[in-house]
Amino acid sequence: MRRDIDRILEEKGLSGILCYSGSSKNANMYYLSGLLASDPFIFIKKVAADPILVVNQLELARAEKESRVKDVRSYSDYDFTKILWSATEIKKGFMKFVASVARKEFAVNAPIGVSSDFSVMLADHLRKDGLKIKPTFDAVEKARETKELGEVEAIKRVQKAVEEATAKVIESIAKADAGSDGKLYYREKGKKQMLTVGKLRPIFDHTFADRGLVAEDETIIACGRNASVGHYTGRPRDVLKANEPVVLDVFPKSVRDRYFSDMTRTVVKGRASKKIRRMFETVLQARNITIDAIGAGVLGKDLQIKCFDLFEKAGYQTIRGGKQVNRGYTHGLGHGVGLEIHEDPCIGELSKSPLTEHNVITVEPGLYDPQLGGVRIEDVVEITSKGCGNLTEMEICLEV
Repeated sequence: MRRDIDRILEEKGLSGILCYSGSSKNANMYYLSGLLASDPFIFIKKVAADPILVVNQLELARAEKESRVKDVRSYSDYDFTKILWSATEIKKGFMKFVASVARKEFAVNAPIGVSSDFSVMLADHLRKDGLKIKPTFDAVEKARETKELGEVEAIKRVQKAVEEATAKVIESIAKADAGSDGKLYYREKGKKQMLTVGKLRPIFDHTFADRGLVAEDETIIACGRNASVGHYTGRPRDVLKANEPVVLDVFPKSVRDRYFSDMTRTVVKGRASKKIRRMFETVLQARNITIDAIGAGVLGKDLQIKCFDLFEKAGYQTIRGGKQVNRGYTHGLGHGVGLEIHEDPCIGELSKSPLTEHNVITVEPGLYDPQLGGVRIEDVVEITSKGCGNLTEMEICLEV
């Protein structure tokens, strides 16, 4: 949570943190500032002090209104124009300006933390100006791991729309008719048409748009054998077939709030084969034992090991110990969800830190076979002191 940032900075031996970027594509900057802007601006947070936001004149009024930072200042407060005029190149002028602001706000020789994606050129320039720059991992990301109530509510709103869109797509699959060739068909204006990924994906996209969401990457609609290929999104011409698994992995974000949610359901139109049904039942069991075992203080690796044990006992291969396999259980159990679709904490064999209350993570076991396809079930849960609260309400059903 944001209240943890001072403690995290002190633990890392930092006097504060300096950020310089836009926030529309930088989760940390948006998390810290609450201001959604494409153009770069400056964020400064010193330990035990209120944060400072420095924006260009165009964004000043909006920043004062929308940002969670109370101390909002203008570039002109720091002689922006004068500094740029003195530079030989405009881009070097911007670096001189950031250095000038940092020198005024931080004490001499104070260790200033910057994120791992901070510009190398800018860091070099700041050091040449005498600033003590210390790139650091996870100063902000660690705070983001535990969600405040407003963040959880934002994720819930996205999840509600995810379930609405997914229900519409599953309904379209269920209403389709199987042809003699095994392909699924629907009727449009009296004409028989093959049901394709290209027909279904706009259902997701239109529902997202109506609810203020957007799919940054293509929603996964993986059919038949393609469902065994990790994160295969599905080509528009891919045709759905009866009695074959369809993996729907849905992960849009809110255009305004910027938060994601993530859910996967696997369905079969018609009758699933015995092998697919067994895969589904085993994956569902893995999902259930994970949700039963999860909670604050639990290690992610222990949850992954429980799934390894279950799948191996059932006769499926796993990636235990880094083993490379192309069938069976081929990925980690889950990941954090928030301002990024994949963020810490990760739930896998290499997870070393215990889960903490108010982590929001996915639980997504799966089994895959190149000859049959794949099955994955994914819910989003919030970690609590006594277990977890499932933010996913959609039913789990194989055959439709």
